[in-house]
Amino acid sequence: MSTKSQQQKLRALVLTSIFAALIVVMTVVPYTGYIAYGVIEITTLHIVTIIGAVALGWRYGAVIGGVWGITCIARAYLAFPIYLDFGFGNFFVACLPRILVGAVAGAMFFLLKKVKLNSFVAGGISAAAGTLTNTVLVLTGMNLWLRFHGEEYSEFFGLFRSIIKTLVGVNGLIEIIAAILIVPVVYKAIEKYTAKGI
Repeated sequence: MSTKSQQQKLRALVLTSIFAALIVVMTVVPYTGYIAYGVIEITTLHIVTIIGAVALGWRYGAVIGGVWGITCIARAYLAFPIYLDFGFGNFFVACLPRILVGAVAGAMFFLLKKVKLNSFVAGGISAAAGTLTNTVLVLTGMNLWLRFHGEEYSEFFGLFRSIIKTLVGVNGLIEIIAAILIVPVVYKAIEKYTAKGI
């Protein structure tokens, strides 16, 4: 392995660690990673994951997304046990979708850059793809979790279906707009510091 390749790999690992640490910090500091208003909660951690994915590629994006998923599970068990009722203690509800956010956003950005699309446009499209991946997979996982957990949740499931429409309409819209606006700008600012920028 050449010295330049080693430097690129080391820089990518360092940046991945920084993004992962940022996710951990934003998870525990109130109103940074999760912004609650009433019974609805909006996350900003998808933005951090997507920025890491477009800057470093889908593999590192998947790792960063995995850290987000693990902190989500830990948060449910340690601080918000009510979320366990929605399946957030389960890998397939809380973690796998977040891994795929990083993988999808990173792969999308790579493909769009390969066809010479402007980095701002590519970043915006990748941000939208990553955000939609999170929203669709997490809500689908929650839906399935509630559906298959017997009579204990049968009454709650009807309420959940109405709440889910609000979440998709409000949370999804806010999260996707924020990601589309923020990701391209931040990527452009850090582009020269990423492994690809060496």
